[in-house]
Amino acid sequence: MKRKYMIPVMASLLAMGACDYNEDNFEGFEDLGRPTNVQRVNYTLTDADYEAMDANVKANKYFTSTDEADANIPAWLADKYFTADQGFSANITYRIRKPNSHDVDVPYLTLTDDDYNIVHGEGYYAPYLNAGTEGKMYRILNEKMPDAGIGAYAFIEYQYNENGVPQQMDAPVWQYNFEDLEEGELKSLDGWFIQASGTNWEVAEYSKNKYAQFSAYDAEAEAEAWLVTPAISIEDANKKLGWDVTVGHWNADCLTVYIVEDFDGEDIESATKTDVTAQFDIPQSPTSGYGTMASAGVLSLADYSGKSIRVAFHYVGNKQGNATTTYQVDNIVVGNDIPTPVNTELRFVMYEKNSRGWYEFENSAEAMAIPYSEYADMGAAAGDMAFSSSVKAEAYIPNYLLKNVDYPLGGDTCTVVYRYYAGSGEYTANADQYVYNDTTNVWQYTDNIYLETRPYAFNGSEWVYSPSVTIDLPAGKNNAEVSAFYQAITDWVIANHPEYVTSYKNNDYYYGGSAYQNNFDFRVAKWREQGTYDDLSDAEIEALMWERLPESFPHALEVLYADADLAENGVPVIYTINFVIYDGSNTNWTIQYEVTGKGQFEYVEDSLQQVQ
Repeated sequence: MKRKYMIPVMASLLAMGACDYNEDNFEGFEDLGRPTNVQRVNYTLTDADYEAMDANVKANKYFTSTDEADANIPAWLADKYFTADQGFSANITYRIRKPNSHDVDVPYLTLTDDDYNIVHGEGYYAPYLNAGTEGKMYRILNEKMPDAGIGAYAFIEYQYNENGVPQQMDAPVWQYNFEDLEEGELKSLDGWFIQASGTNWEVAEYSKNKYAQFSAYDAEAEAEAWLVTPAISIEDANKKLGWDVTVGHWNADCLTVYIVEDFDGEDIESATKTDVTAQFDIPQSPTSGYGTMASAGVLSLADYSGKSIRVAFHYVGNKQGNATTTYQVDNIVVGNDIPTPVNTELRFVMYEKNSRGWYEFENSAEAMAIPYSEYADMGAAAGDMAFSSSVKAEAYIPNYLLKNVDYPLGGDTCTVVYRYYAGSGEYTANADQYVYNDTTNVWQYTDNIYLETRPYAFNGSEWVYSPSVTIDLPAGKNNAEVSAFYQAITDWVIANHPEYVTSYKNNDYYYGGSAYQNNFDFRVAKWREQGTYDDLSDAEIEALMWERLPESFPHALEVLYADADLAENGVPVIYTINFVIYDGSNTNWTIQYEVTGKGQFEYVEDSLQQVQ
């Protein structure tokens, strides 16, 4: 290891010699007697402290990574210690959630029409899998995740009909299903004409399906609304129109369907409209609750061949007149073939990629994915087949594990992957860890939140992560921590220059360190008593003391701070050591070492200084 030394002729010169490093990095070092707000504090964040940080931290009351800690703590320190001067440092202890040993990154995939076509083939329509295609999920994953490596996972949501038969049909000329819209009021949509009075159209969702909905129930009296599609070109007499409808709380026929021609996009009343309502089967039930989304029928558009048309849904109701039926409109399709609706059920499954390809994940005692069939026995999770912020997974999974893990031992862990409703219509695949307590025969949820301490320092302009360390070695007997530092130095001398070690084996006169007095003994007479310096003059012995001193500390640092390493943000990692030299009286000194690699320390040139 490269080391540079300064041999002082006079202690006063040391005290006066200000180095560039200290001037640049330790403002005020040359005037240690000047009052400044330079402290070393240890602080543990409270819930109130997390409240002052960004939204995720505020909500969680913990960090998810050291990067997140570094993004929040410096600003918090600037507010809390706003009078800090350069050199002020703080060890901040905080909560951090760390991935468990079986954590998996599981993307959540919801299959689309195009995905189903991968297994059904082009020219067929079946937005679901059946008994014959459910096992061909690997084909879909090969298409959707071509770059996935061995060990990748996928949590797949899909629709299923055991006996469903894909329908052979041409691609629609035009279709729309409202799935790309957010729930809430529907006041505008690119290319559409939407108008309402009394209340508004809205986008609603039920059982993972979105649709446009209108009712006069929320109006004070009259309510009228138009929902008109963009222009659709009818190229030939083979084209047909189909759409799906659900009726809720029927009490009057409030919906009329028109084929609209020569519409200018603004004045719907003046446009040429043909009432085709009677051509469709729009239910007049149920009078209480809601029906099931189903096809309203199919209308031939042969009369409009070669024309451009729009499809208009016109609602007229009146709450005072008890005409408030709710209509839900969905899956508007124009094409040669109109698909026949097929009732499906929601399913989901987890897949894992191994050296042979994609295969359904196999549960084990170490990791499990809860299948859709199990949610029926999980109380409030059964309805949506998912857990959520209000339906806590940890309330149900322990019992699931008790039934499905045979003969667990105390301390065994299991990672459980499950379907989670994240809000706003979005679902995710969450993974939690549980540990088995054999005393209580209970699987316990573990949040993997730990305490971590991270050092920060004020550099004169901002707070930054700074793993630099200050080691105080006060003189005096019976201080075990300080004695251990000096003993590490003497142990090195015992191994390499035993002739310089006293009979007590706790101090030496190669460096002068004493693990008994916890200082360096720089009395020339005591060095001579060791009998190893007979050929040197007093001045030469004194010069040798100062020459060797800087090389002594790394022998202790390399043993006691072997984990010291470079900082990931590139800031210098400096170990400052405050110690005592006895030369007839105790004098205070300081010295610095920079970490140059894991467990490696290099003397900072000219950092050896007497503290006045």
